[in-house]
Amino acid sequence: MLHVLASMAPFDYDSTLLEQRTVELWRRARHELQDTVPPHGEERARPIAPAATVAEREEPAPLIGFRPSAAPGFIGREGLIESIHTTLHSGPDVRLVLHGPIGAGKTQAVLQYLDRHTAADDPVWWVPSATTDAARTSLIDLAAALKIERHHRVDRTVKLVLDGLASRRFPYLMVFDGLDEPGLLSLVPNGGHVIITTRDPALGDNGSRIGVEVPDLTDDEAELLLREHIPDAAPEAREKVVEAYGRNPLALRQTVAWWRDTTVPVEWSDGALLAYRMAAGAVDGYGRSASLTVLFALDRLEAASRQALVLLEALSFFAAAPVSKDLLGRGTVAQNETPTEMPQGELALNKAIIELRRHGLVRYADGGRQVEVLPLVRHVVRHALSGGEAERARCHAHTLLATADPGPPDDLRPVEIYREIAAHLDATDLVTSAELKARTTVYHQIRFHYLYGEYTAACDLGERAYRAWRVGNDPSGDDHLVLRTSQEWANALRAVGRYEKAAELTRSAMSELRVDPAYGERHSYTLATAGSRAADLRIAGDYRRALEFDEDTLRQCRDSIGDDQPRTIMSRHNFAISLRLTGRFREAEEVDRIALRQHRDAFGEDNWQTLLSINALAEDLNGQGRYQDVLNEVEPMLERIETRERTRMERGLMFARRALALARRGIGRLEDALALLDTSYDECARLFGEHHEYPLALQMSRANTLHLLGRADDAIEQASSVIDSYGRLFGPRNPLTVAAQINLANVLRARGELGQAMRIDGASSEALLDKVGQDHPFAVAAAVNLASDYAQSGHPNRLTASRRAVELAKRVHPRPDHPDVIAAEANLAVDLIAVDGPKASSTRQRVLQQVEGLYGQDHPMVSTITRGDRLDCVIEPPLL
Repeated sequence: MLHVLASMAPFDYDSTLLEQRTVELWRRARHELQDTVPPHGEERARPIAPAATVAEREEPAPLIGFRPSAAPGFIGREGLIESIHTTLHSGPDVRLVLHGPIGAGKTQAVLQYLDRHTAADDPVWWVPSATTDAARTSLIDLAAALKIERHHRVDRTVKLVLDGLASRRFPYLMVFDGLDEPGLLSLVPNGGHVIITTRDPALGDNGSRIGVEVPDLTDDEAELLLREHIPDAAPEAREKVVEAYGRNPLALRQTVAWWRDTTVPVEWSDGALLAYRMAAGAVDGYGRSASLTVLFALDRLEAASRQALVLLEALSFFAAAPVSKDLLGRGTVAQNETPTEMPQGELALNKAIIELRRHGLVRYADGGRQVEVLPLVRHVVRHALSGGEAERARCHAHTLLATADPGPPDDLRPVEIYREIAAHLDATDLVTSAELKARTTVYHQIRFHYLYGEYTAACDLGERAYRAWRVGNDPSGDDHLVLRTSQEWANALRAVGRYEKAAELTRSAMSELRVDPAYGERHSYTLATAGSRAADLRIAGDYRRALEFDEDTLRQCRDSIGDDQPRTIMSRHNFAISLRLTGRFREAEEVDRIALRQHRDAFGEDNWQTLLSINALAEDLNGQGRYQDVLNEVEPMLERIETRERTRMERGLMFARRALALARRGIGRLEDALALLDTSYDECARLFGEHHEYPLALQMSRANTLHLLGRADDAIEQASSVIDSYGRLFGPRNPLTVAAQINLANVLRARGELGQAMRIDGASSEALLDKVGQDHPFAVAAAVNLASDYAQSGHPNRLTASRRAVELAKRVHPRPDHPDVIAAEANLAVDLIAVDGPKASSTRQRVLQQVEGLYGQDHPMVSTITRGDRLDCVIEPPLL
């Protein structure tokens, strides 16, 4: 058949030569078919050639050129190598770009791919592409391998090589390693299989190239690498290495090299040593030390963009965490205070970030919303800066944070920015800055931590700032920042129960305000400090003096800054607290309704200040015995508020739920009340700790409810715990401690321990006279309960004590339906019946009808009065 077909050709042929040529082509085709079709499912992976007929193929040239040596002990990267393999086999012409920062292991991954998926005779040419000359030299060497005659002009020779590669029909793979300059892309063939390794992510996907990012090692891979190469290191030591350098292969292999050359344990990781390790000799497979690799990149970066280098130096003083573009955008907004070396404005910032990524010194995180400086780069940069250069870089970091500061945090809207600034406060040592703007940022951070309920952090930062700025401070140059800082520190101290230190700071500030003519009675700092002083007095149990301070502060605020200003509204809120503590619940209600309206109008219903006002109103109504009004008015407010996990800042919601539980208990729903108190206590204790003032108040409410349910043992356990904690926090004669003791006496009396109950009630009555006076709700409860002690012990003055209790209750509580008034009158009826006194039955019947009319016949008080038993007065500890 071959001869028949050949006879039809328009020219003569040599039949012997034709047969030899045909056999040769057949054998070659058979050989190639065997190579490309793996037996029994085994894959013979090799570069795929452009589509062509067998007759068009040429013998592959023996492309044997330079190839760097692989690092010993390659670990992991299975997914990356498989991705390289899959991408190269996706078509005949593929340009794959592996991009990643310094030391990500791009070159080593390609070498590992070649070892696994190419044969020794596969045509592969490695082009070192760090410089133009290096790349062109490699292509000229390739000309000799391809038997292309060199031209006397280098450019012509390079073009001949690229044309030859494009026209030939044999399969080949070219690796352009370290191609970081976009101009070198002109040296990359348009056809065939090409791998480009680069630090510049912009060279990735663009339609003609496929980009694959080379990530860090995984946690398991990093652990395995260190375990394989440093087998004697403890797991904790390996964890510290990864914590210091991340999972960057170059940094970890540099640690291995350092460990082999020294005897210093790898867990030693002070600042200087972290950088020194990275300079300790060349790394196997990399040719130079990690430090030198970074320093070369810094030189190139400075030549490309001085602003990018200055930004990197500043970020090197940040904490080892990604930095959001939002913070960087705020921190580099164009303004006079920003140093001229730093990028100014969005455009300049974006250009600087692009340069940093192009040089492999930073990478994106969180989908491009954050910028992360490589830990390796951070250590090398900070170590490379001299004393003066380091100080300038730190000042630039301070300026970034100060410029990004949103200002006073009272509305807490940009929470993420405050949190992010907080993350870098210690690393940058912002407290030590002499710049007013930086110090103001620290002050705002103290305030933010306090408002958000992070009291320990606020205490620590407040103390550091106060002590750092106090020495040699010039008030005229700091906008009175030291004074304001002392008060924020005092606020935080109160929140963690360090009341004496808080009061000391406030008294000191008040002394300064009194003698400094720059302030005066109506100065905003004077007003703020007066409010703090009132808080200290409330904590100390001096409710009457606290009321005087709060009333005067509110008047000064209204006269000097207006009625609707935040400072005035908060002063109004504090004034209402002091009114409640002195038993003036009706007046407190009037004040709190105004504050609630103002807070709601200014901040909305789910704001922390509004929540405090909602609770305040509920406490006012409960204090008057208006439980149903709480259920009708306050409970719907709480139902409209979103159900979600709350923070300490939103403590008002927990307080309001406690008030709601007490209202339910007041109308007789004791089990419901206990269930709500239990959940509220658990949440409050989780946020503040069991021995904080707030969960203690909830625990006391639980103890009172358990007592009313007849669970005496549980009630005694809870009440005793509160008394111990109150005694440590406030002292044994503080009104809160005394009130808790009165509640404990109720349970003891119910268990028949009359002697101990009477001793507690007698001592408590005396203590209350000294602290809060006779005409106070606490004194009413003490008097009613002491009368019960007398009655049950058969004291001869039992009737006199009961009558005095009724008289006091009516004087303190104007409403005849107040629970304490009802209890006093019901108990008096019991005493009158015992002595066959006049109007005894009618008194009891009147009280019984009153209770039934208020709460219904199923209320527990109805059955107690009907049985002729006595009613106890429980005291709910107010929230200070």
